[in-house]
Amino acid sequence: MSQTDVPVKIPAGQGKVLEGVRIVELARWQAAPRASMILRDMGAEVIKLEWRKGGDLRDSGPFVGDMSVQFAAYNRGKKSITVDTRHPKGKDLVLQLIGVSDAVLENYRPGTVEKMGFGYESLCRVNPGIILASVSGFGQYGPYRDRQCFDPIIQAMSGIGHQTGRGFDQPVMAEGPIMDRTAALHIAIGILGALRHRDRTGEGQWIEVAMLDGGISLEEVALAMCYETGTNDFKRAGTFLKCLDGWVSTGAARAGMWERMLKVMGYPDLADDPEYAAPMFATDKAEIRMELLHLWCEERPAKEVEDALVAADIPVGRAMSIPDVLEDKHMWEREVMMEAELDDSDGNATGKKILVPGPTMIKFSKTPTTAGPIPKYGEHNKEIFGGLLGLDEDQLEALIAEGVIT
Repeated sequence: MSQTDVPVKIPAGQGKVLEGVRIVELARWQAAPRASMILRDMGAEVIKLEWRKGGDLRDSGPFVGDMSVQFAAYNRGKKSITVDTRHPKGKDLVLQLIGVSDAVLENYRPGTVEKMGFGYESLCRVNPGIILASVSGFGQYGPYRDRQCFDPIIQAMSGIGHQTGRGFDQPVMAEGPIMDRTAALHIAIGILGALRHRDRTGEGQWIEVAMLDGGISLEEVALAMCYETGTNDFKRAGTFLKCLDGWVSTGAARAGMWERMLKVMGYPDLADDPEYAAPMFATDKAEIRMELLHLWCEERPAKEVEDALVAADIPVGRAMSIPDVLEDKHMWEREVMMEAELDDSDGNATGKKILVPGPTMIKFSKTPTTAGPIPKYGEHNKEIFGGLLGLDEDQLEALIAEGVIT
């Protein structure tokens, strides 16, 4: 993938599903930027507002060359503008931009955008149909409203760290930013719903997502069982099984699967026993058959276990390391991740490549998604301030001289 959109053949007369939608991003870090990137892949124009280079992930490692891997991962495909929102003229430029946009996405602590002059009521004065989408750690109301927050805090406070680590007698944190991603998906869905509502009624609205709410939603069944029983005994059926040279995970949840599993393991008599062959949660013999499965796996290489269970049409997967995933052909064919060529500050090819997320995981048959280039800092100032808002060269030069834009 070069510094232009990935070429995708789109049938004549068909664009992208969100073509014509413009989103102004007043967001940093991961949760909100990941959401707007999803919408951008579906055709929305996402304009990322940056007021200082160190205000987001551009200066946060790790790096490939001079490019932040984190910034590339959450911001490729967007348009970057640089404006000082504290300057009255900068504030006015942003409000002009919001006046010709469909949605504003922000992820500051509650109350911050109001202090900046971009609260919902202020936005409605310049654009009555605007959609304001807010992501925060704990929501716009509630006892924790004003606390700062990052992904690990939500893993701790949602209960998922404790649930995940019970077998280790301590909370265990997921290496990936699962709470940021959960919030990103929910706010993206919310924006789509708000756009649909506006299509029908002409009415914009303010929507908000709390990261903690999304984290708690991952433990819905455990919470319901604890509420019912007063205990914390619920455990998911899935587990990792040790093999001679690695680990696998399997799940025989439906009728017939454990019957096939027992036959593969060499227990045809138990496979004919309804107690042993019953679906998940339906038998008192569950612990015995799981112990048999553990012993069977420990005597075999992970690949042999995987091949045997796949052949029997039983869900199974090897526990892959990051290098293993990187070598997996399925990931590359599905374009979950893609290579991007890096240019220098003058736009010249450096020969270096960086791995970035591919087009959004949603596959459309008639309106394909595309993955866009990584924006340079302030790369689209002239396009947005000049082309979209209509400022001429003299006006742009004057704003640069005053430090309003860079």
